Amino acid sequence: MELISKKGYKKLCEELKNVDSEIIETQREMGESAKRDNDLRENPEYMELRVKAMYTLPQKKQKLYERVKDCKIIEETNEYKNFDGNVIVGSKVKVICDGEEETYIILGDNEGNLDNNIMSCKAPFAQALLGKHIKEIVNFNGMIIQIEEITRI
Repeated sequence: MELISKKGYKKLCEELKNVDSEIIETQREMGESAKRDNDLRENPEYMELRVKAMYTLPQKKQKLYERVKDCKIIEETNEYKNFDGNVIVGSKVKVICDGEEETYIILGDNEGNLDNNIMSCKAPFAQALLGKHIKEIVNFNGMIIQIEEITRI
């Protein structure tokens, strides 16, 4: 089971829908390539497109389908609904780390984006924060981290 935010789930579903469009477009390109060169056995472009349409994209679609089917939306979990002020998946956490204030959002397994201060719940730093409360001190990789504020996303 993969934890994912509502926004991440919508994005994943959209990606799944787009694979069908990509398969149709690849098949169209195969037709164009076949028109240009009738000897398909000697047409590397056609063969590459054929592999993409018959194997690569269907495998991608199956993997995305499995992810969508096995997701659990963070905002629908009991932990999120019964938020009691501790750090959970779906938290926005303000910390003081070695004297500097930072704010992080802890989201699902594959939603980490450190450029935007979003951590995957599987990241070691997120793991160190999960379950902690305001004013609690966490030692992480030699850093002293104090939790200042915790809210739900």
